[in-house]
Amino acid sequence: MENDHPPADRAPAARRPLPSGIYLPLILTVAFGVIVSLAIFFIFRNGEQVRLQSDFQGLAADRAQAIRTGLGEESIELQLLGSYVAAASELAEGRTESFAQEFARFAKPIPGLEPDGQVLFFVPQVPLADRAAFEKLWSRQMAPGFTIRDQTSGGELVTAASRAVYFPVSVVVPAEFTDAMLGFDLGSVPALQKTIAHALTTARESMGSRMGLPPTPADAQYVWHFFPVNRTTAIPGTPAPRGEIVGLVGSAFRIDQLVELSLRNLSPAGIDLELADPSAPADARLVYYHKSRIPNYETSGVDQKALTWSSTFDAGGRTWTLRASATRDFIRRHSSFLSWILMSAGLVLTLFACIFFAGRIQRAARVEGLVEARTTELEQQMEKQERLAAELADSRSSLTGQVERLNQRTRDIQLLNDLGDTLQSCVTTDEAFPVISAYLPRLLPVSSGALFMHDPANETYTAMAEWGDAPPVEQAFLAQDCWALRLGRPHVVTRTTVAVPCRHAPDAGEGGALCIPMTASGKTIGLFHVTRFPEESHAFALSVADRIGLSLSNLMLRSDLRQLSIHDPLTGLFNRRYMEETLDLETRRAVRKEQSIGVIMLDIDHFKSFNDRFGHAAGDELLRALAALTQAHLRAGDIACRYGGEEFLLILPEASLEAAMRRAEDLRQRVKSMEVKHQGTALGQVTISLGVAVYPDHGRTRELLQSAADVALYAAKAGGRDRVVAATVAGQPV
Repeated sequence: MENDHPPADRAPAARRPLPSGIYLPLILTVAFGVIVSLAIFFIFRNGEQVRLQSDFQGLAADRAQAIRTGLGEESIELQLLGSYVAAASELAEGRTESFAQEFARFAKPIPGLEPDGQVLFFVPQVPLADRAAFEKLWSRQMAPGFTIRDQTSGGELVTAASRAVYFPVSVVVPAEFTDAMLGFDLGSVPALQKTIAHALTTARESMGSRMGLPPTPADAQYVWHFFPVNRTTAIPGTPAPRGEIVGLVGSAFRIDQLVELSLRNLSPAGIDLELADPSAPADARLVYYHKSRIPNYETSGVDQKALTWSSTFDAGGRTWTLRASATRDFIRRHSSFLSWILMSAGLVLTLFACIFFAGRIQRAARVEGLVEARTTELEQQMEKQERLAAELADSRSSLTGQVERLNQRTRDIQLLNDLGDTLQSCVTTDEAFPVISAYLPRLLPVSSGALFMHDPANETYTAMAEWGDAPPVEQAFLAQDCWALRLGRPHVVTRTTVAVPCRHAPDAGEGGALCIPMTASGKTIGLFHVTRFPEESHAFALSVADRIGLSLSNLMLRSDLRQLSIHDPLTGLFNRRYMEETLDLETRRAVRKEQSIGVIMLDIDHFKSFNDRFGHAAGDELLRALAALTQAHLRAGDIACRYGGEEFLLILPEASLEAAMRRAEDLRQRVKSMEVKHQGTALGQVTISLGVAVYPDHGRTRELLQSAADVALYAAKAGGRDRVVAATVAGQPV
């Protein structure tokens, strides 16, 4: 028993240290858990920053695109207005009153036109030499007392000083700005001189810095936008000789209202916007500041670490800078604690793993449950991310649709400009109708219709161009059969309206019917009829009808001018200039085909005595009667011209000398037996003398043929008049 207890002097046995290797799993678990937790934290933290940056840039880009689109639409509207002014017939004829009314009618439907939102105007280019005539014309037809005025530094409008050229505001829409701006010379404003010069030298649109509308120069809220108007072409950006530039169409608009209008469909997102014009003076570079209007917005401003985004784009010949800044509220709302949660979960898992390796196996189940709960939370977060990704895809799809619609609108406008350019290149309306039939299926692809032109002879409207697979049944109708022609405005018939169908189109069909009168210079020249048109295409159809109507009126005017330029106004025969051009052409044709040409020159005998006896009015009546008799007995292809005074010249293609002599003798006999009365009084017997020459016997050029026929005519006069004499060859009678 004594051996069971150690002696009192023996020291207790030392406790054996735990093997160092037993701590290795614990150390590795702690190190692995901490590293993994930190890695997960930084990975998810970086992902949040990337998503935050992406969301911010997407929202900022949406607003930048909306502002660019707003400025682009304003430019397109000004280009359309410039194309209209270039195509207006009143501009060439100087009928400024009618032109101003049509300018206002065309400009009023432009979006954004309101008293304090946008001002549209027309600015002609007036040289100093034309100033007095210009002021007199506009004072008589538009505004009594109209003068060209300058603006002093105090905002007062005074009579303009002498300059080489003026740019006075001549037409203003809306009318609220007429008294203040009418006659205001924009060329006198130093801030606008470079802008106007840039528009004239480049033949493109040009925007200026902000300045006020007269007479309040201190109100620097309006951006001035100009577009040059060319007399010979309506193609935007096409250079032309300086003499062909008529002037400028302009727009003064409030940049803040344009930006607000562009952003009206975008919800607040906690983003501040700054729109700047770097090329403007230093005190006017910041043209717009948009502060986010969201609940609980922190008025202390944007954090120094807030996100920023900037972009530049060109509009009106100027480079604009748009800067977007995210507010602290935006950053706070787009941040999450997921990274902290995951890191905490990792550390907790590491702790439980350490406890597990420390011997507390009984808590393994609890650790497993915690892991499962954290996994479920992670799955829920992933599902949330997937939903956000789907919403982002929907937003992108919506934006893509909007961009496609804008692109389609741009293509439609370009196609409409192409139609206008092609119609301007046509010589007659007969050439224009096939062009219209070819373009309309592309401009109004789902519709059908026809273009009816007014026939003044029988007061009917006849179909001259058709398109679509369901053209109108009626090819001609009277004006009283169409409500649009009666009312003088477009007439729409759909299932949702109570409008009465026109008699010329009683069955509107499922797509409805649209009748648009086409007018020019206050006269109705035709009707644009469309069926089965989408409701959203109504406004575009009106633009197409206006463009076609203006082009056709220009063609009709050019045709009338052409007829006036080649016909004698008294007799209705071709004039001398046309005769010379035609005889040159027939001479060249006769050389190629080796054919002859007969030329007959005739003169009324004793015409001066006739005028002295009966008066010049009776003489004019005699000339008209002789012209009518001559025209009635011409064969197809023959040409009768008034050479001058009482002399006439006849061109007989492919006629020999014998045939020409017979024709001349027949005409002499008919004139001799002709009875002419003036105001019920018989003018007595009339005789004529005729000289005949033929190609190539009497000359191989127009001048020689005319001279030979003229010499033969004088020989007939000298021989006693009332006779036909042929030209001679080498001095011998033929």
